[in-house]
Amino acid sequence: MRLHIIGLILLVFIIVAAVFSLGDGRATRTTNEAAVQTTAQGDAAATVNPRRDVWPKPVDEFLAGNYLERADVVLTRRDGDFTSYLIRWATNSPFSHAAMVFTGPTFETGVSGTFVIEAASGGVDLTNLKDYATDKSSFVAIKRFKQSWFDENKKSRVRGVLLDKIKSSYNYWVIGRILRNIWFGVQNKVQGKERAVENFRENAWTPPNEFICSGLVQLGFVEAVLEYIKSGQLPPSSLKQVVFHKEAATRLPDATDWSYFDAETAQSTAAIFREQNLYELESVTPQDLAESDKLEWLYFIRGGLVHKISTYEELKRKLF
Repeated sequence: MRLHIIGLILLVFIIVAAVFSLGDGRATRTTNEAAVQTTAQGDAAATVNPRRDVWPKPVDEFLAGNYLERADVVLTRRDGDFTSYLIRWATNSPFSHAAMVFTGPTFETGVSGTFVIEAASGGVDLTNLKDYATDKSSFVAIKRFKQSWFDENKKSRVRGVLLDKIKSSYNYWVIGRILRNIWFGVQNKVQGKERAVENFRENAWTPPNEFICSGLVQLGFVEAVLEYIKSGQLPPSSLKQVVFHKEAATRLPDATDWSYFDAETAQSTAAIFREQNLYELESVTPQDLAESDKLEWLYFIRGGLVHKISTYEELKRKLF
């Protein structure tokens, strides 16, 4: 009898232990399942959340992202290049060349590189931006014109104006081109860039492209905006917003003053401005573009890395 009672007690103990053991197993499985679910949710969240935007970033990563826009202005220089040095000396600038973002894989399918349109010694041409950005002897800065009316259609037309000049060619003899470039630089330094361009035209010489690359960018904006003003799609006051030559811009009325003109007078005033100030517009330098507060600073590229910048002073600190 006593053994029977002891056996019954042991059986109850075993049953109770088994119940608690089963409960612990359920708790363990529940905990594990919760952990797996939490991990899965965490992985899903990590997949959904974008990667932290770290700067500076490699050029390849930058060019593969949606950082550039069509018609962004590109300023650059090439260290150790005599022509680049001469232009920088003549214009008191860290930059010797200007171009414009034309197209790239983020804009158009079937395009593998990001190309800029520029004026060079052989005429207007397209160049792969990576050639500038990965050159250890060069640095690149990028600015952007930002106005609410500057939409994709207008960006395309600004690029189209430059593309219209793609067949422009300057068939100089090599020595003659070099001599004229050097002479232009001397005149530019001594007499000023506007007078230097005027002197070239008086001598029936085409101003060397190395010195008017930024003028090409300037004319792209001006001529495109004039077309939209003529068609009534932009007010004449918008012209002053795209004139990066400080002195030339002062010859245009302020936004409020345009209201005193009737539509026809306003349109003709805008058109006449281009003709009367063509020398100044053509002679806009990379430094004019760098100093213009109408263009917003965005990026600086050097040594294969891209940095975010927001002011000219910030860029200078990175340079020097």
